[in-house]
Amino acid sequence: MNAFCSDCGSRTQPRLVGTRTLDACPGCGRIFFRDPKVVVTALVEREGRVLLVRRDIEPGRGLWGMPGGYVDWDEHPEAAMVRECREETGVEVVGEGLISVQHVSLGQGEGAVVLSYRARLLRGQAEARDETQEVGWFSPHELPRLAFATHGAVLQAWARDVKSRGVA
Repeated sequence: MNAFCSDCGSRTQPRLVGTRTLDACPGCGRIFFRDPKVVVTALVEREGRVLLVRRDIEPGRGLWGMPGGYVDWDEHPEAAMVRECREETGVEVVGEGLISVQHVSLGQGEGAVVLSYRARLLRGQAEARDETQEVGWFSPHELPRLAFATHGAVLQAWARDVKSRGVA
């Protein structure tokens, strides 16, 4: 995968590390692990309805999903969730706990870990912002076509919870 070591410049070579073959540097010994991307999503609920965004970027452009995105290298995942909500919808939220951890294989040796948080709306009027075409509040009975199966799994659990509470 890496043609040259980013530490010493030597050409990397495949090496068995544990049970996996990874690129490694014969010069300095650095191993190039293949780490998953970390993604966060927010389940923002108000009066038995959930806030969703219609995506304006690939993958899933034109489809719906929970506000969310990638975690920056220097950022706590919950802070990333708050940031993504603000960037995509203009609302301020606070995290109320991790509700789901999922792993997704993206193919070609890449993967993602998706951390879904329950989030409470603090202030703001939801509107389309960065990377979104529109926003909407949906009941469990009217969920639109979703961009990602990971969002679907979280929203199915949410819908069951809403029904059991008799909110919707």
